[in-house]
Amino acid sequence: MALQDKGILEALLYTAGDEGLDQKQLLEILDIEPAELTHLIEAYDSPGLTIQHYGNTYVLTTKKDASDYIEQLIEQKSKMKLSQAAMESLSIIAYNQPLSRSDIELIRGINSDGAVKTLIARGLVEAKEEADSRSHQLYTTELFLNVFGIEHLDDLPTTDEEDEEIEAFFSNLVNQKGDNHE
Repeated sequence: MALQDKGILEALLYTAGDEGLDQKQLLEILDIEPAELTHLIEAYDSPGLTIQHYGNTYVLTTKKDASDYIEQLIEQKSKMKLSQAAMESLSIIAYNQPLSRSDIELIRGINSDGAVKTLIARGLVEAKEEADSRSHQLYTTELFLNVFGIEHLDDLPTTDEEDEEIEAFFSNLVNQKGDNHE
């Protein structure tokens, strides 16, 4: 049972992400005593992961030995550019959300699955199920707002605004774009 609990503990902490889980939650979910939880955490052994303890909160995190590699990954990801197709799809979503993948295809006139998958993978767009829709609806995320330096979608440039402001916003979009086509 302990091996099973250890796997479950890892899965729970992975799912909780950066926020981790409170000791009380873990004890309730795993239905174990504090001593058993302490034993599970001490026995946890993974080549690249460890369980950190902050007050009463437990977080699954990477081992310090991996920090140089993780920094390189983060630097590479920040340098990754979006394709023209992804940029077009992102602007369509930003200005028309919520909408489905098929809506984007109608607007662009071409299959946009790859572009949308890229946007979701980069965290700029998320797909949500809506009760009144048969397909997932796409929305921009907080990261989208952060990347483009705006606080609200209302801050997106419109045709009513100065040409300079719209030009500055889209030059930022162009700086995010790469040469790869999807």
